[in-house]
Amino acid sequence: MINRRSFIKKSALFSAPMILPFAGCYSSGPVSSGKDAPVVSRTRNEIPNMAFIGIGIQGRGLLNNFLNQDVHVVAVCDVDKVRCADARKRVDDYYSRNPGKGTPGNCRMYRDFREVIARDDIDMVCIATPDHWHSYITIAAIKSGKDVYCEKPLTYNIAEAKAVMKAVADSRGGILQTGAMQRSGFEFRTAAELVRNGCIGKVTHVDCNFGGPSRPHRDYENPNNPAEGLPNPDVDFDMWCGGAPLVKYSDRLAPRGVNNFFPMFWRMDDLFGSGYCGDWGAHHLDIAQWGLGMDDSGPVKVIKSTSEIPSDPILGGRRQEGVQLVFADGAILRHNPFSTWGTVFYGTEGIVAVNRGKFAMWHDKACTPDDTVREAIQKGTFDGARKVAFYTRKEDGGSCEGAATAARREFLKEAKIQLYQTKGGHPADLVKCFKTREKPCSNEIVGGRAAVLCHLCNLSYVRDVSFDWNPESNTFANGTGDAKWLVRPEYRNGWKV
Repeated sequence: MINRRSFIKKSALFSAPMILPFAGCYSSGPVSSGKDAPVVSRTRNEIPNMAFIGIGIQGRGLLNNFLNQDVHVVAVCDVDKVRCADARKRVDDYYSRNPGKGTPGNCRMYRDFREVIARDDIDMVCIATPDHWHSYITIAAIKSGKDVYCEKPLTYNIAEAKAVMKAVADSRGGILQTGAMQRSGFEFRTAAELVRNGCIGKVTHVDCNFGGPSRPHRDYENPNNPAEGLPNPDVDFDMWCGGAPLVKYSDRLAPRGVNNFFPMFWRMDDLFGSGYCGDWGAHHLDIAQWGLGMDDSGPVKVIKSTSEIPSDPILGGRRQEGVQLVFADGAILRHNPFSTWGTVFYGTEGIVAVNRGKFAMWHDKACTPDDTVREAIQKGTFDGARKVAFYTRKEDGGSCEGAATAARREFLKEAKIQLYQTKGGHPADLVKCFKTREKPCSNEIVGGRAAVLCHLCNLSYVRDVSFDWNPESNTFANGTGDAKWLVRPEYRNGWKV
């Protein structure tokens, strides 16, 4: 009998990216190529072998989480050999302390992710690279028959989002979980269920509050520490850049060794990320989609911002707030700066506001946002409707869970719509779905569609344009926009998605 992974491996031979020879393995000893390694048949009840690609701060956090799940970590991969060695040590140390979970010395190090993808004995991969690598590695892994946990935003641009969703569909059962972990939060599920069940009436407006768009690339020089720009022999920076242009090395893009800060420089750079629109937008826009019931769709119009153009040249003359997404039912989603709340739903019968560790609900009256309403909601002083629950900090009394529970008790006792509930958190949901073959809470459609929203916002800021949108085909509509804006103009070194 041929299991699903064996079938996909054979089917993908003519469509998967070419796997190069094993030139980047950090560990000593022979390594079998994908074509020579035996195909390991695994049942749904067996413990999956797992690999980690990208071991920065986020990757280390995910590694620590998955080590406590029902998996065997057998490979770590990073273009920086120092952080790669650190990750392997973490794995070995964990299994030394917990001998029932795995075997020390069984985890191999790699520089080139293609060597990981070629291993037939690996069932799942976790991808926590910079955004511009997400799609290529995800598609390669899915085509090889592996299940995937990929950090958000799932893709670097809209064309890649379409490619990832298609790759998973073509895989006939591949499992993908996007790292939009707010969907595993009680307060966020409660907020979305309240909205979906009509508890605040028809939604007319949604606020999503996060930082601004990406910025034009520049050399990241630090006059206070010129050493940050010196070549780093521990990093394959050409590989780090991948399909993006090969730029000047900087510690701020690829921090040396085991970094203890989030390198926001690449995230804010046009060449590698999509600014806060992709970073926090991937969280708060995702919750907006969930509450609106638009996980498999999107807006029909994007209205450009009319806010003040900032004078800071680093921002590239791009407005930082105010883009609006208009949905077919007339609901308007507006992007605002960071605030107390991540996502706020305004309906004809009330308001639901949510963020991490924060929850509030008002009921009984129609609420339309303006600056005064937004400020009052942040402060908890809004009196335009009955306050059902409110918690932002301990001084408010109670707890976030208590506030969300109060709203559930009053409005969701007999809820007709009950949304996906994870057990044990986001990584645990992927492990469960590896066995059940069910789609996880932040699957490729959820993650892909959320990524599209992120890039629509960012695109409007970068181009300073409004346009119509077809959410079914994820293309511009009515003669607006330019299809060239949806894809990287050129992928270097054959890394085209």
